[in-house]
Amino acid sequence: MNRGIYAILFFMVFPGISGQTDNRDALVFYNHAMFLIGRKDYIGAIVNFTEAVRRDSLFLQAYENRGVARYYLNDYEGAIADYDRALKINPYDYNTYGRRGWAKFRLQQYSEAVIDFSKAIEGDRDHAGHYLIRGQAKFKLQDFEGAMVDFNRVLKPFFGTRDDKRNALFWRAMVKIELGQKESACRDLRESAKMKFKMAIELLDIYCPELTLPD
Repeated sequence: MNRGIYAILFFMVFPGISGQTDNRDALVFYNHAMFLIGRKDYIGAIVNFTEAVRRDSLFLQAYENRGVARYYLNDYEGAIADYDRALKINPYDYNTYGRRGWAKFRLQQYSEAVIDFSKAIEGDRDHAGHYLIRGQAKFKLQDFEGAMVDFNRVLKPFFGTRDDKRNALFWRAMVKIELGQKESACRDLRESAKMKFKMAIELLDIYCPELTLPD
């Protein structure tokens, strides 16, 4: 089974429009950068975030959001560098651990990504997305038992969204396929497919044709 199949839902929560700085010039550049990010002008945003941190080298939110802009430009190393700087300023910024984990995941640095997602979970144990992507990183590391624990966590009642659950069902099926548990894997794939998860529908047709959903 091709382990390269995966879905990533990148989460991002921008801080408020007022940045954490007393430098008025830095704040002007920061606010304009946030405006540009809203318009998906990531290059322009990076230029303005850079001007902001030149005027205030401890401007936490500017580093965080410059990292986000770099992530969207597929500059994962640059994003990690900004997240590293932000975490030096505030090592308890758990959202930034999560963002850095995503960048490391993209670079296939799965062991380091697991560490960052675990730190993010320390700060918010109810964030289903962190468990979901940490489970995928563990899957890539062939830590199938650990991955199963994370996907099962997402599938608990009253936890996560419908989209989280259909993702978790698909990935739990992938784990079960690796463990040779075809019957149980097919049940998970069918449940995910019933929730309109495209990859589950496609894999169900291939791996469990007897359970293919009617058109």
